[in-house]
Amino acid sequence: MFDPFIAPSGTLLGLLQRGRGDGTLHALAAPRSEALAALHHCVLSDPRHDWQVENRSLYYARLYLDLDGGVEEIERHLTDPEDHLDTEDSRTGLALSVLGHLASYGRGDALALLRRYAATGSNWAWALDELALRDDDAGLRSLAEPVLARFPDDPEGRAELAATVRDAYEPRPWRLWADDPREAVGARVRAASEQGSFDRWQRQMRPGGPRPGWSVQAVFDWARQGLERGSVLHVPAARCLAAVAGPENRAEIVEAARSGPD
Repeated sequence: MFDPFIAPSGTLLGLLQRGRGDGTLHALAAPRSEALAALHHCVLSDPRHDWQVENRSLYYARLYLDLDGGVEEIERHLTDPEDHLDTEDSRTGLALSVLGHLASYGRGDALALLRRYAATGSNWAWALDELALRDDDAGLRSLAEPVLARFPDDPEGRAELAATVRDAYEPRPWRLWADDPREAVGARVRAASEQGSFDRWQRQMRPGGPRPGWSVQAVFDWARQGLERGSVLHVPAARCLAAVAGPENRAEIVEAARSGPD
């Protein structure tokens, strides 16, 4: 992901991109169309350098409410063909989180859009997590078939489904679907859940992390392999380095910090 363009701090867009409290005041004082344009820009082009440490979705959702903004621009963004070409969380995560907060405030249009995106969008898992916290049982049950249709009923698809159920951030939909009387829903989810539990037990019996005697390079390789799989391991890797590195490894660590992928 490229670093986002951040407008000057004295502009309305710059204030909103930075999440400044006075940005809300400036937005409410500006012409509504100008304020909504700046807000859409922020939500659809995530201005944060690191979404894990900058929570901006509630700030933007409240501004949508203050400006009585609709979700049409968000819908256009989520349903754009680019959604299936650029599947990075950075493209849609902030917009989905904003929709989640809007749904919490009773915005039915936001809830309906989350449901549609969970059924058809590439970042469906994020949308499903938002719905798990806010939707009713009937709404979640209606998504069982379109979500499960993403996983072919073959060995590879069943393994992928088991991993998805096992690693789900919000387990509520999967637990609900496991009780579904339909064979194509309940039985599949229960089997996936059982397989996921077995996989977790196997991983615990055969841990793949660093062991005593690992070298600094081995820790680097482990972190790099995790990054290639989509697992962010820099925090545990840093702890491992603290345990295995010595003064003689300083040059190696500095070089990795200078030229490494993360």
